[in-house]
Amino acid sequence: MDGIEFRPRWKEELEAISPEGKLVFEFTVGEMHVYFPDEARWQAIAPAWARGKWAVYEQACRTWCGQNRIPISLVSDAHFQEEA
Repeated sequence: MDGIEFRPRWKEELEAISPEGKLVFEFTVGEMHVYFPDEARWQAIAPAWARGKWAVYEQACRTWCGQNRIPISLVSDAHFQEEA
């Protein structure tokens, strides 16, 4: 998946870890579902190193969700952040 590893964590979050850094996305666990930012939201708040990589991350996350049978939605107000 382009060197991106996804790992759910206890705070209803999904980590996306790559050599460039770590991003954290919304991931509900009561009924598992990933809320991924649409491209406009990504461009507005992604860290500089990730700004041009929306399509790579979106496809990698979509693939991970498919392999794990977890729904994914692109949303304009999805929360995500960089984590050190």
